[in-house]
Amino acid sequence: MLSKLKNIDGKPILSKKSNNENINRKRSIDSDDDNEDEVEVRIKKSTEKKARQRVPEDESKKNHNGDGKRENHRREKRARLDSTLNQDVKLILPKPVNTNPASIPERKKFIERIAQILVKKNPDLKQPKAQAIEIEFEIAQKSTFRTYASTLRNAVYKLQHPEKFEKNNDAQLKTKEEELRILRSMVIPVTKLEKYGFVMKIPPKEVNESLTRECRRCGTVFKLDQQLEPTTCIFHHGKLRRQPGTKIKFYDCCRAPEDDNKPCDESKHHVFQISKPEEKQAVLPYTLTKEIFQDKAQYNVLGIDCEMGFTTKGFELMRITAVDYFTEKTVLDTYVLPYGEVVDLNTRYSGISQINADFVSYNQALQELGAIMDKDTILIGHGLENDMNAMRLIHEQIIDTSILYPKFETSPTFRWSLKDLTFKYLSKNIQIGEHDSAEDSVAAIQIVKYHVKKGNSP
Repeated sequence: MLSKLKNIDGKPILSKKSNNENINRKRSIDSDDDNEDEVEVRIKKSTEKKARQRVPEDESKKNHNGDGKRENHRREKRARLDSTLNQDVKLILPKPVNTNPASIPERKKFIERIAQILVKKNPDLKQPKAQAIEIEFEIAQKSTFRTYASTLRNAVYKLQHPEKFEKNNDAQLKTKEEELRILRSMVIPVTKLEKYGFVMKIPPKEVNESLTRECRRCGTVFKLDQQLEPTTCIFHHGKLRRQPGTKIKFYDCCRAPEDDNKPCDESKHHVFQISKPEEKQAVLPYTLTKEIFQDKAQYNVLGIDCEMGFTTKGFELMRITAVDYFTEKTVLDTYVLPYGEVVDLNTRYSGISQINADFVSYNQALQELGAIMDKDTILIGHGLENDMNAMRLIHEQIIDTSILYPKFETSPTFRWSLKDLTFKYLSKNIQIGEHDSAEDSVAAIQIVKYHVKKGNSP
């Protein structure tokens, strides 16, 4: 009866037992709901924890990527810098120097030549022109207009033939003293020097009172008092050479045969040269170096070359150039005022084009020479009898390449030219273009060094 009763809402009224069962069932459902909420919370917390754990890893990846980008940027910047550094200069422009050794075009020409040699030696070289500019600059700032060309040519030769200048060359001498001792043994005896035209004793004076002279170039006899008057002198400016292995002679200026009747050069004046030592003594006396150069000097061995020009007194001294044997550096380059009036400066061979304020007196020039040499200094040169006669000096310590080389092939009437000897022993050409006395001095020195290192005794 009770189970069929309904409350005011129309819902059935349950018994106490049924009501308790419903209550328990509801609690169970609520408990299950609570468990599900708790699980969801735990899952959410676990997910958040894992997310928090992933954050450092993600940030690390992000930072790593940032470091990678910065490293790539640095690499790219370094590559651009290397590319810039490896790019050679497009235009060759010599660095400015205070010595004014040569014109800009001439300096550029040497730089281009050096760059070509550098590329030939190392095709992978990145900056040949830039390196060539630096090489030329080092030489230019230490050179004058008188020494620049020869110094550059020597530098170029060393670049082309580095093997000839290697320190470890088996033929290289161990010490300077050993080389000096060998050089002493190469000094030519006085008797032999005399046979080759050296004046080794003070000659007596002999004045030439003739009013005429024979032209050194064309052979015409002319009056001394008319020497400065314009005339026509046609001649071969080169020397007579003998073709190797034959008796045929030719002029080295134009290769014309000895009997050629069509000279290749012309001048407005006749010139003469005194040949007899006695007449030279009368014009300007000789001096013994052992009497005037008694103080110990700085240099033991010097390369000497002199330049002469024609005056009303003959063929006079106009320039003295001295080069140190061991360093091959020019230590003296003095221009000398002649006593006579200038007729022809002989520019093709002397390199002198004018007389200016740089010229000093003959006596001062000898004083400057005496400051770097003494009576025991060895003088090296080619055809040195001409230089010693021009300076009017008598010196016993002489090494003359024209007398010594080639061995057994020279005589008082036949000697090789310096140009031919340089090509034979050093495989290089000299005396190309305007004459440079320092170049001749260095060439003679290098020929002697070649034989010293080879152990070839005179």
